[in-house]
Amino acid sequence: MHPKESKGHDFTKKKKVSVWVSQHPYEDIPDEYFEETFSKKNTRAVNTWSEGYNLNYFNPENMETNGAQAGTVSVKKAAGECSFSSSYIDVLMSKARKKKLENITWIILLFEYEYSAKLSGVEKDKYTTFLGAFTYDDEAENVHEVEEL
Repeated sequence: MHPKESKGHDFTKKKKVSVWVSQHPYEDIPDEYFEETFSKKNTRAVNTWSEGYNLNYFNPENMETNGAQAGTVSVKKAAGECSFSSSYIDVLMSKARKKKLENITWIILLFEYEYSAKLSGVEKDKYTTFLGAFTYDDEAENVHEVEEL
């Protein structure tokens, strides 16, 4: 067993996707919030977002983001355009309605990750709110096709 680092937890978990949403205007979020610093192997990253949620690291290849450059978009549309969304959209929408987070500016999905606000002690920061961790099927379709600009 590896000793856990004191600053965070390892939330790596197969077939889980953790979802954060923002209602903060995207253009008002500083670049540093998402700028990644990589480990020597270049597979693990940290940034202001991950440090705020007490994540030791994350794999940027497992992250998807979507949203509106201006204004808001429904969680259903933003998440629905992301990978495998037909397998988790219903439970995600149920959680979004409960938390009154149905219209957002931005969404972050971290696959192969089961974040726990109970374990980390952080459910929200200045820009984002943790919505939940959901089981996904990696053979599922997207709910919506991504519309090309």
